[in-house]
Amino acid sequence: MKVSGAALALLCCLAAEAAPRDPFQAPVERCPQVQWDKWRYHGMVGGGAAIKAIIETPEGKWLRVSPGQWLTAALRVQTVAVDEIVIATPPACGEGQLHWRLKEKFHDMDVQIHRAVAPVNRPGRRAGQ
Repeated sequence: MKVSGAALALLCCLAAEAAPRDPFQAPVERCPQVQWDKWRYHGMVGGGAAIKAIIETPEGKWLRVSPGQWLTAALRVQTVAVDEIVIATPPACGEGQLHWRLKEKFHDMDVQIHRAVAPVNRPGRRAGQ
């Protein structure tokens, strides 16, 4: 069986690529270095097709972004909800999604209202009368 010089060179190159990693060197980072934990989700505005998320970058810049819009070369907005935004990440980064939740800041004297109730015995026009 004859092996050509080109095939031998190709095998040598492939063998060099398949060599085990040097344990004394830092591992190769497959996921781009982005400070994802320093981004902040501050809420949303609009509704339906015109929904926008308000986020803050690590540099302190405020952005209004829509679903499908790219934040960086690696991050894309998937969905926007009242209390959460879902960001798609590159496949090399593991999970494939980041979930940024709205973090409310309440002070001691703030009253949190969860629902508003209309008065029952309010004078005025009644339905059917």
